[in-house]
Formats: sequence, structure tokens, C-alpha cells
Amino acid sequence: MTAINNMHTKILNSLDKARTAPRVTEADWDRKILPRTLKEIAKKYDLLGTCDPSNPVNTDPELADAFFKAGWEAALELGFYCHDTESIIKVDEDELKRELKKAPSEFTIGKGKEARLVRSRKPSDGVAPIYTAPLSIQMDEDLYVPLVQGIVSSPLIDFQEGPSLDTVMGRPLLADTPYETFAGIYESHLRKHAQWLAGRAGMGNALVSSSSTHFGFLSSFNLFDQPQIALCLNPAFMKINYTTFHKCFVAYEQGGYVRSESPTMIGGYTGGPETTAIASIATDLLQYPICGAYLPGSPSYDLRYGGNCGSYGVWTQTMATQAFARNMDIPLMKTINQVSGPNTKMFFLESIVGLGANSASGQAFTIAPRSAGGSAKNHLTPIECWYGASVFKGAAGVSLSDMNEICKEVIPQYEAELNDPPKGQSFRDLYNIKTLECNEDYKALYFEMRDYAESLGIPMPGDGIYC
Repeated sequence: MTAINNMHTKILNSLDKARTAPRVTEADWDRKILPRTLKEIAKKYDLLGTCDPSNPVNTDPELADAFFKAGWEAALELGFYCHDTESIIKVDEDELKRELKKAPSEFTIGKGKEARLVRSRKPSDGVAPIYTAPLSIQMDEDLYVPLVQGIVSSPLIDFQEGPSLDTVMGRPLLADTPYETFAGIYESHLRKHAQWLAGRAGMGNALVSSSSTHFGFLSSFNLFDQPQIALCLNPAFMKINYTTFHKCFVAYEQGGYVRSESPTMIGGYTGGPETTAIASIATDLLQYPICGAYLPGSPSYDLRYGGNCGSYGVWTQTMATQAFARNMDIPLMKTINQVSGPNTKMFFLESIVGLGANSASGQAFTIAPRSAGGSAKNHLTPIECWYGASVFKGAAGVSLSDMNEICKEVIPQYEAELNDPPKGQSFRDLYNIKTLECNEDYKALYFEMRDYAESLGIPMPGDGIYC
């Protein structure tokens, strides 16, 4: 039996478990099973009350290891809830250990000079992580090619995910319809053309951004030379669905890799920062055993403002990242959500904190940015992508204690605005779309904030365009 068939078998086994397990209502999972189990485990390991927002980056390795042990137990006790079958997919300890030993510590995406090695990291190890840009922020059709050309023109950008479209050739992109199937095909043409214009033909991709269900993915994943990354965005708080399994079967048969994400929410069903961090670790541990994800990802967001660059969000996500990175040799992927937009000082400050702290904590891969929280159409430019990449790569060797001090200086400059952040300006406002030149005021702010990051102690690699 070949390795690819083994991956199919893994998915079939997970489907069998989902099909035959006792029925559990989603309300019981959300409101009883999940929060009760997480709280009991946190109490067992004496972790409740350990969150210290005045020190947003953990510097205690023993505490990180205690969280890992709690996350391991939560993975075994809980498993993943399958929305489609209303049942729980569980793994026992022998299976969890066996499967995680099989999980790769590194893999390569991209062709020729565009090949990039994705590999696991440890906190403050100095190994430059992989930066994929942008997230699937919605853009007008006519902006897709120039925006992507501008973004990926910088060598700091390793792979491409977004942006996403809400129309296809002027028609509304309606979910679960043939428009969505066409969107996958249409986006593949736009994406390849933009990469070619930027001189980046052959670069790796995370697919597909304009279709959240499996329809656009199934229509277009095979249009790219493999391997590529399959985007599998599961429901929140330790859940999985048939859409992910559809994508996994196709991705593995065609030689691709899966990035599987299931976010947790501080203030949601996973509770406070400590129990949310435990749920995040458990989710990351279960991704490979249940769906074979080469890139597990369970970011944590603060439900009060939808981001993770405030004190509690940074503490929760970096604790989970450190716990996993210290104890596993699997590349870890998490997203960082800025809620402020282009041409605002706050965006750069959030990036220093979110991307810097997670990189120093051992994160191997991210897809960014989420400028304006992803809520404002066309609010994305190459500048935010390049800045985030510089911080993310530059902070890889910064010590946790130094990063904690950086965050303590920077977070107070914007934390009061997290609930009502400035959305900034759009790509059309800030760039000449034909020449891809940024306006002088925004360029000056970019240089100012690069200098500021370096003054804090974060080396900032050049973008290859302006510096």
C-alpha cells in the first residue's frame, strides 16, 4: 500500500468513527461537554489563573510544558466534533502517539527557484518562518491581478493565499452554486497571471481563497502543479466537517498537503485564556491523526473584538504555540488578526506584537495580514504584507523575554482602540493601480514603522522593492 493510499485510509477511518459513534447534539458539545472538560483539565494541572496579561509573552518553559500536557489530555478526552454526523471522532493514546510520529517535520512547496522549505521550529531558534500573503480579504475583480502582482513582487512573500472575490465576471459569487465552482477556475487564471507578471511563476499556493466550501476547491486544485496547500477551514472550537474530508481526499490523491484550521475563541465556548489555550493545543495535536494535516493550525481570537493582538489574545496564542513547538516536531501554522487597516499606525503596532510574539514563540508558518479585521472590502495593499513578513521573519531569533518587553511597550499604544479600530484606506486610495506605486505619505509611514521595529530590537529584512 502506498503512502497516498494510507492517507485515504486515515480519512476513511475518521469517517467511519463519525458515522458509527453515538449521537451527540451540537448544543451539548458546545455548552456542556467542551467547556466542562476543558475546565476540569485546567484545574487538574493547576492552570486556571495563570494568564498574566501584564506579561503577554510567556517566558516560563515549565508552564508551557504543563499546558502541553493538559492539551494532550484534552485531545484524548474530547476528540473532534463532526457537525455533519452529530458525533465525536476520538483517538486513543496509542493512536495519537503513533500518528504524530508519522507527521512530517518538514516539506517543500514551489518549483525551481520558488521552492520553499516549510519546517518545524522551536522558540527563538532564529529559523526564518514561512510567510504566506495575503489572507482571503475580499477585493474587486479588477484589483485582483494588480494587488497580487504587487504583493508577491517582494521576495519576503513565500506563498500566496488570497485575496478573495465576491463576483466572477461581474456576476455574484453565490455559495453552494455553480458560480462557486467557476470561481475556483477563474481565480486560478487570475492568480497564475499575477504571479507571472511579478516574475514568480512556480511559487507555492494555498488553495482556494474565493470558495469556502469544497466546490471551488474540487474544480481547481488539479489546475496547479503539485504539491500545493489545501485550505481546510473547519468550524470553530474543536470541530471538523465533511467539507474538509472532501478536500483531503482530493488533495492527497493529487499529491498536495493539507492545512487544517479550527479556531478557538476567548470568551466563547472554550472559556477564558487558559482553557482556550488548552483547546488550541488539543486541536493542533488532533489535526494530523484525524485528517492528515501537514500544517495544523488553531489560532485563538478574543471574542470581544475579533482579533488576537491584545494582551489576552497574545498570551493565549503564544502560550499554545510555545507548548506545541517545544514538544512536537511538526510545522505549526496560526493566523494573526489585526483589526486596524491600511495607512494607520495601529496596524503596524499590532503587527509588531502579533507577528513578532508568535514568531519568537516558535510558529513555523502564517498567512497574513488580516488588515481591517478582514471586514472592509479592498482594504489591503502590498505594504501591510511586506511589513508583516519583515517582522515575522526578523523576530525568529528574538528571545521570549525581549519579546515580552517589546509587547509591554507596544500594546498600550493601541489596546484601548481594539473595540473601535481605525479601518484606514483602500488599495485604490493608497496606490496608483496602473504603476503599483504607493503614495508618498503611506510610504513614509511604512519606513517610519520599519525603523521603529528595529529600534525595539527586531531585525527587519528588506522587502526587495523599496528597501
